[in-house]
Amino acid sequence: MAARSHDGAATPTSPSAVADLTADPIDWARHFWRRHGLGESEEAFIAMSSVLRFHRLMVDAAETALRPHKLNITDYMLLMTLQLSETGTRLISQLARSLMVHASTATLAIDRLQAQGVIQRTPHPTDRRAIQVTITAQGRTLLAQATASLREVEFGLTGSHPDEQHTLTDTLARLRLAAGDEDAPLKPARTR
Repeated sequence: MAARSHDGAATPTSPSAVADLTADPIDWARHFWRRHGLGESEEAFIAMSSVLRFHRLMVDAAETALRPHKLNITDYMLLMTLQLSETGTRLISQLARSLMVHASTATLAIDRLQAQGVIQRTPHPTDRRAIQVTITAQGRTLLAQATASLREVEFGLTGSHPDEQHTLTDTLARLRLAAGDEDAPLKPARTR
């Protein structure tokens, strides 16, 4: 027999039915959230758990694809941020902000990438306190190769369709804005 949750949905109570839930940790979490009567915010908790689990899977796929290029996801995103910039140059502080990492994390990534010859550092021409980072021709070549590898794993979004990717991006843009992301768009824009 199944118990009923606060929303009327059946929740399994037999040991074999509960064991079936162990196949999906999200179903397991939902079951025990209800079983323990934790009440409100179930969907928010389940959504958070799903996003965190998917994030881990996506990062693992990306990191595996990047490993042969001697890059991690931070290195790749730093190079891509430089590539996408108008001049191929950004300040370290801008890179840290774009990547949502501490300046020391950005600096460590820059150290690694500079040692590989894929970026170079130069003093800012008018601000002695600031350091600019520029992607090199070798960096652009490496980035193109790494991007090709990420395309093979669909950037960690394996099995998704471009329409789903747009929907996900729009949904996350709204959530980023609500969460206070200073760099979130004022409203999601679908361009195709």
